[in-house]
Amino acid sequence: MPNGLQDQVAIVTGAGRGIGQAIAERFAAEGAAVLAADLDSAAAGAVVAGIMQAGGRAAAHRADVRLEAQVAAMFDAAEQAFGPVDVVVNNAGIGGAAALDDQTVQAWDDMFAVNVRGVFLGVKHAARRMRPRGRGVVVNLASAAGKVGRPYMTCYVAAKHAVVGITRAAALELAPHGVRVVALCPGIVDTRLWREDLNPDLTELEQRRGETAWDARVAGIPMGRHQLPADVANAAFLLASADASYVTGISLSVDGGMVLH
Repeated sequence: MPNGLQDQVAIVTGAGRGIGQAIAERFAAEGAAVLAADLDSAAAGAVVAGIMQAGGRAAAHRADVRLEAQVAAMFDAAEQAFGPVDVVVNNAGIGGAAALDDQTVQAWDDMFAVNVRGVFLGVKHAARRMRPRGRGVVVNLASAAGKVGRPYMTCYVAAKHAVVGITRAAALELAPHGVRVVALCPGIVDTRLWREDLNPDLTELEQRRGETAWDARVAGIPMGRHQLPADVANAAFLLASADASYVTGISLSVDGGMVLH
């Protein structure tokens, strides 16, 4: 039964699949009206169709989070469809793995354009809308890689550390205005990014025989299982809800005990 986000308006970027889809669906189930934003408009539309079929309120919107005009338009679209935005989840992101000496400047720029600039723009435009109203919540998706190093993932690690930094600085600036800014740091999540992109690349880079990079990492998780997108969505809901009204600036590990800080 809807409760924790009843009558609130939320934007979720990268909502077409994986973690973003799970968050959009959870927020809608909790009573929020959700703007599901994604570069893949068909994927966003499918997620919205599912939410509406379940009795929720949602609308799809195509947005490239690298472009400030499109991020601003995304907020406009949410307000026109549902009213002032209460919660923003900056989830859109890309991954990648390569040996350090094979990393290209283009890969670095692409990673930072989506994973850092996209988050920065989401926070910036959330602040513009939320600060005058004296309330609001911004949830940024970082990673366990935003707290520790990972071999063969220099660009990704640097980008996710930057997300943690953005979260901390923005939280301090916006706290006096009633706006909370938090981050989530997932671990090994069962998504297409991990299964189809990172796993084969890391398995090859680490020269593994007889087990994949995915299997090796899951075996090291203290809680004994890999992570589901719903695990991240549960944490996103907790931090977005009124139950976390005194929580800001944190980067919450949601990884089954992989990173204990």
